Amino acid sequence: MECVGLCRASGLGRTAAGRERDDRRVRPQRFAGFVRNVMVGRAGLSADVLLRAVEHAGGEAPRNHLATGNVSFSASPGGLDAITAQLEEAIAAVIGRREDVFVRSIDSLAIEVGSEPFAHVMADDVYERCVTYFRITAPMTLELPMRTPRGDAVLFASGPGQVLSITRLIAGRPGQPGRVVESAMGVRATTRNWNTIERIVRLES
Repeated sequence: MECVGLCRASGLGRTAAGRERDDRRVRPQRFAGFVRNVMVGRAGLSADVLLRAVEHAGGEAPRNHLATGNVSFSASPGGLDAITAQLEEAIAAVIGRREDVFVRSIDSLAIEVGSEPFAHVMADDVYERCVTYFRITAPMTLELPMRTPRGDAVLFASGPGQVLSITRLIAGRPGQPGRVVESAMGVRATTRNWNTIERIVRLES
């Protein structure tokens, strides 16, 4: 039987793939939010305040990870932009300035961790493995691999909204890949030790 009119309006004519895509946008998933340039416990932004802000913004079952502004929560993908905007506003009301929150799904983080992206760049002098997050919509303008003039950071791979890097201690100071990304690309970004990403994935699995 041909399905037109009422069938189309009611969604009965959609394909199974289309219904699955719609379900994914509605069904709650776990996400991780990385807040730029904050330390939990400072400027009035305690862990409890941050978690309440996530809940008020619409995130469910929030969880704080370490003190560098990392939270995980459940949300429907379709409402993620609104949750992120409200969370940024809530944080600004506490600390007195607007900072970006970069959100990634736990599933995508788990896939990246499982791919072991640093395996081929590890060496005895590597101090940190890092990932720098920025808006997924920002175009990638860096030519990689990129080595800083001091040799204290090597940015070697990129994906949508992120750059992977390693740092080295030079004269007692490690490189700052986040600053390199912000300066070279003209974006706001935040950097995390890859150990933090592995920890979040492990706790959320």
